[in-house]
Amino acid sequence: MNNRQSRRTFLGNAGAAAALPGWSALLRGNLYNTHPFANGASDSPAASDRIVDMHVHFDEKNPSFINDLLKLSDRLNLTACLLTPFANRKVVLDAAKQHPAQIIPFGFVDLDAPDVVKQVEELHAMGYRGLGEMEFVKKPYNDPSYLPVYELANRYGWIVLFHTGIVLRKKFNEPEDVASGRMRPIYLEEIARRFPKVTVLGAHCGNPEYEWAAEIARWNPNVFWDLSGSTLTKMQGRLTDFQKIFWWSNTEWQSPEWNVKTPDNDPSAFIKIVFGSDNGLEGIEPVIKQYHALFEACSIPAHTRKMIMGGTLSRMLGLPDGH
Repeated sequence: MNNRQSRRTFLGNAGAAAALPGWSALLRGNLYNTHPFANGASDSPAASDRIVDMHVHFDEKNPSFINDLLKLSDRLNLTACLLTPFANRKVVLDAAKQHPAQIIPFGFVDLDAPDVVKQVEELHAMGYRGLGEMEFVKKPYNDPSYLPVYELANRYGWIVLFHTGIVLRKKFNEPEDVASGRMRPIYLEEIARRFPKVTVLGAHCGNPEYEWAAEIARWNPNVFWDLSGSTLTKMQGRLTDFQKIFWWSNTEWQSPEWNVKTPDNDPSAFIKIVFGSDNGLEGIEPVIKQYHALFEACSIPAHTRKMIMGGTLSRMLGLPDGH
């Protein structure tokens, strides 16, 4: 969102593996669209504990935002996927070049803008790593008018972060062309199937359509979700319900990439979640605590916890993760 106030205060066999080379490679830590840091980040023991936050919005209204983020990154051992309005693309890219272990640039574009394809091409040429957070669309996410953007993302092997589910209301006293129904998680399934080299990442796990979100991830190896937003607050008294939503751990009822035998094969359904805060810099640490409360409530294995908090995104982005 452009308003960065806290929202809380407003994949079995070798044949299957061959059919899904990119996602088998991901589990081995060698995804085709990974790129090591330009300046060469060291693979230190601390890297294995690094948090990768998929959902940090650049605050263009805060002139000290980059410095504040870097201080927080040092304290929490955090890498931020920084969701950047197109107008701020140069300042964030410069910061990412100077601090590649702490800032990964992602570009925010308006899918309805007449020059959106040119914007995406420019972001790629500059070295941006993906798009996000797509939101406030005038049509459902699977509308044909948006396909050229997804085609580019597929060509680039990008991560694309979509807002899903209920969305805040910015204007109360005047009409606005906004509808949460255009951003339902079900629309991401078609995008994931049509564009298999795009990593489709849904923010907020489709709040409140969590079951649809989880089922889409279950059968699509390139779909993941974050639990940012109000979910972990409203569900804090019933976090064990997520065991019913992400129910297929240690079963065959999932996309076959997870049956590929790798050094750290993880059969947990919760492997489809990544860390995302979306709560302003001051809100990142509380969200970390909420994720850990979920881990305890659902008895999520230690390896899966590590993958959620940074391992999965580290592999997607080619960052050192201690594996």
